[in-house]
Amino acid sequence: MTTKWILALLWIGTLVEVGAGDRPYIHPFFLITCNQSESSMQVDGEEDFLPELIGDNEILVNGSLRMWWEEEEEQVKPSLQVRNYLYHLQASLGHSWLSHWTSQEGSGVTVLSPMYLQVVLAALSLGADGSTLDNLQMILGLSHSECGGGSSGDQHSLGMRQQLWLLLRDVLAQHHGSLSIGTWMIFQDRIWLRRTFTEHLRLFHPEVWLGATDFSQPPLAEESINNVIHRATGGRLNNLVTGLNPSTKLVVASFIHFKGKWKTRSQCHGTELHDFFNDSGNKAQVPMTTWCGWLQYKTTPEYTLVKLPLSETMYMILIQTDQPATVEKIAQMLAVYQTLKHFQTGFVRLVMPQFVWKSTYDVKEQFSQTPDTLGAEANFSRLSRAQNVVPEQVLHSVIFEVTEDEEEQITAEDLDVGNITTIEIRFNKPFFFRVYDGASNALLFLGRVKEFPLKSELKNF
Repeated sequence: MTTKWILALLWIGTLVEVGAGDRPYIHPFFLITCNQSESSMQVDGEEDFLPELIGDNEILVNGSLRMWWEEEEEQVKPSLQVRNYLYHLQASLGHSWLSHWTSQEGSGVTVLSPMYLQVVLAALSLGADGSTLDNLQMILGLSHSECGGGSSGDQHSLGMRQQLWLLLRDVLAQHHGSLSIGTWMIFQDRIWLRRTFTEHLRLFHPEVWLGATDFSQPPLAEESINNVIHRATGGRLNNLVTGLNPSTKLVVASFIHFKGKWKTRSQCHGTELHDFFNDSGNKAQVPMTTWCGWLQYKTTPEYTLVKLPLSETMYMILIQTDQPATVEKIAQMLAVYQTLKHFQTGFVRLVMPQFVWKSTYDVKEQFSQTPDTLGAEANFSRLSRAQNVVPEQVLHSVIFEVTEDEEEQITAEDLDVGNITTIEIRFNKPFFFRVYDGASNALLFLGRVKEFPLKSELKNF
């Protein structure tokens, strides 16, 4: 095993507690050869590109509305082998990231989209060089230690980037009614970007918008960036960027908004205040939704699991442990990348908190132990010829809400429960959840709720 691959395992492994269940999943895809495809994506040229000032640029504001996935001509076909590898890698990264941020998060909820966070970091890695590029590509699964550098390694990386792009395209096309995204890279005004970087960004990450502002006046720069993000998210994100300084040269900000609906209408719908027993040992009165209907579920002495169908082809898995202290243990035992089986089916009266949350992270903190990845020692010389263009902040926000689908109404007669016993399940203490695509079982979101009141709760949508 090479030194680089060992380091990649350590970078991921240090994010979680030591234990067999914490080891990142290594998919057999790593046995493939490196010359999987010819590289047609190399871009020549020394010309530079100057990003426009953001100001009132409506193109930057409406980035999340542009359905680029419907306009792109497919030149490369999806590889089922690579796609399965990406599913497993994203699940492994998601578990590691969730464990890390759950321990750091000041609010009571942590929600992640490992797929889109991987995409955002992959886009940024296009401007990286040296050990920074090696670190990011290895962690994100875009390179393989056996490929080495040079054209062979480049071909493998480009092939992986193409497949990651196709995966995101297909997910957005499949769930266009539920998912919206946006990513911005905002540079100091008058910094010219390398043409190779901008061309690769356009080819692999058409969802990313480039812009510029004057960071010499941090309050005005923050206001300009925040106005763009506020409008792009329909007012859901306010004052995302703060704490800039006059020496800032780059800020990366991204969001993913999930607006899901329950597949079928509940027959006992209602919202009331109920006790939620927090991770800290106290309890809080919080609004909880009651949902009744036929569901798949599983109960054991250690945990209770419910499978909730969502609109389109998605579904949500809710897992509540009998003892809050065992949440991490059960999360490791129920591997994220394995399809859960052995459900029972019954008529369930489910009481659970309302799913209307947001979480925001500075991703640089995730890699604080390796300063040459996103920190002060990072090398992003492929972004620009300007010196020391390193992201000051890499902000990632997840907006997560699930509501009842008013169009899918089921009458009591349709349910035909007869004398069947109703099973009551209450999610009134710490739990975690996962959202999957039903067609592929790809992990779209995962999260953990520790306590209320939630600082990240969205009060006005």
